[in-house]
Amino acid sequence: MIDPNNSMSRRDFIGAAAVGAAVLATGSIFKISAKDEKMAMPSKGIYVCSKCGHVEFGVAPENCPVCFATKDQYKENNTIFSDAISNYKDAGISHTPFISAKKKSSLITEAPTYEISVRIGKKLHPMEEAHHIQFLDCYIDDKYAARVSLSLSASPAATFYTKPAGAKIRIIELCSVHGYWQAEAVAA
Repeated sequence: MIDPNNSMSRRDFIGAAAVGAAVLATGSIFKISAKDEKMAMPSKGIYVCSKCGHVEFGVAPENCPVCFATKDQYKENNTIFSDAISNYKDAGISHTPFISAKKKSSLITEAPTYEISVRIGKKLHPMEEAHHIQFLDCYIDDKYAARVSLSLSASPAATFYTKPAGAKIRIIELCSVHGYWQAEAVAA
């Protein structure tokens, strides 16, 4: 809560400091890129499929790669990530995707494969009817690679196996209450 003098309350400061410490601590463990928040989020050209929630960067595709909806089903929304951060300041600790990305898979050894493991939240996100993670989408250099849809009986985590086609890995998740969240990493 903000007081009349436009300063942060002690409670909000402690909460923000805890989230920042969690992100910094896990950044070195999970190799999350340390880009400035504004640099990590494109300022324009974010399109969201109104049928399935898929996010596309740059321009809306002719057909959604998830649900095959046509281009007219996409709506430009360049603030989906910043809206979640500003509307739910204390929610980052349970919504930020934490990424472990390896350039060599231990499961798929026959072909070059990235093994990308994701956990939602330093404090594990709940999976309850009223509040849950609906899906995790994986992008390589802002190009869609795969989606994992989660049921209430699943944990908010997944592992993606992708062909190594680029350097930047982005995970986007959709919370049923708090909207879209994202994180980036580089495969180690």
